[in-house]
Amino acid sequence: MARPTHIAVIGAGVLGTTLAHRLAHRPAQHTAPSGTADGPAPGVSAPTVTLLDRAQPGHGTSRWSLAWLNSNGVPDRGYHELRTASLDAWARLAEEADGAQWYRPVGNMRWADPAPADPDDSVEGGRLIERVQRLQQWGYPAELVSAERISALEPALRLPANVPQVAWFPDEGYVLTERLVSTLGERLRNAGAEIRTGGAGHVVGLERADAGTVPAVDRHPNSHTGGGSWIVRTADGDTLRADAVVCCAGRWTPEVTALAGKPLPIVDPSAAGSAAPGLVVRVGPVETPLTRVVHTPLVHLRPHDEAEGATVHLEAGDVHVDLHTPAEELDRWADILLARARELVPSLAGARVLERQVCVRPLPLDGRPVVGPVPGTGTPGALYAMVTHSGVTLAAGLAELVATELRTGQAAPVLEPYRPTRLLGG
Repeated sequence: MARPTHIAVIGAGVLGTTLAHRLAHRPAQHTAPSGTADGPAPGVSAPTVTLLDRAQPGHGTSRWSLAWLNSNGVPDRGYHELRTASLDAWARLAEEADGAQWYRPVGNMRWADPAPADPDDSVEGGRLIERVQRLQQWGYPAELVSAERISALEPALRLPANVPQVAWFPDEGYVLTERLVSTLGERLRNAGAEIRTGGAGHVVGLERADAGTVPAVDRHPNSHTGGGSWIVRTADGDTLRADAVVCCAGRWTPEVTALAGKPLPIVDPSAAGSAAPGLVVRVGPVETPLTRVVHTPLVHLRPHDEAEGATVHLEAGDVHVDLHTPAEELDRWADILLARARELVPSLAGARVLERQVCVRPLPLDGRPVVGPVPGTGTPGALYAMVTHSGVTLAAGLAELVATELRTGQAAPVLEPYRPTRLLGG
């Protein structure tokens, strides 16, 4: 299979932007989770990359994500290893791409067992003590620590008197997603990649094409009209040709893949009671900023804005909202989460709700990532799709694996359990 010279990535959230960056930049040589050296062979140039999004990069789901980097509540060992490999990939990317701006490997603490309906931490992951023991057996840093030690780890936190110990996961953390996308976007442009937004980034057509040129009637002054397997049409009337197209459109994955004739199903976010939407609340200011990710029975917290008048990101597993929830109900829940947070972080006493948003998280039907060529969209060079609930945790690791697959045409064995064929058939 010929190496692709032009790759179009649809979706400029964390997943799409991180993949586009990895395609455009040759990483430091290392052994990828697939067992193959990542990156092009010496002397092989990176492909031309076009990143497309109809909105501002990083301002969709990525902007509202808890962005918790972890492999905490995953009972499947293979999936656990995929996630831990991605934590290592985040550390590599941070060294390469000014991670001081956006990478926060500060650790995570939690007490109490996961809420049954908490999508960020499945009850399948086991009760807390059992989980810590399993993770320790798997070599994942996890321990139970005393309440006294928590005071030193997180001075802003007031631990409830009935909590004698807390689970501490020192290798976890979070990403400041807007800073990440901005930093990688600048590096992409410096590498010669193109980022299209608005009408120029809104993909409205995906068509297979033989090698050649776009018909003259379709030409646009800015079109890339070289050879390629795909014609990508955008809302502004433009077309571009690409050897490979990758869909990283998150909640819009069914609509984008349908343009190629094979809609990839995920949990419908628009249905009443759908599990895909979740409430995110940003509160502040906080006099003593949080430094860690904190999971509690009634509210999850992490630092958000680290500047003067710092703010805090709040979520909770028992908040059930959807795209039809009235604004008054959303406001009520936002106030409840702030009240819960104040019980734990006294320096939030003067805080107010600054923002609240129903964030739609892409949820594959079986809860596991969907990564690979979409069957029925042509061979060779089928439309490639990447969609997962754990988009931030997995982004750096999947970017390395998928970039290698696209460059070499060689499938990564570690990704075989996650192929779209399990949802669409062969």
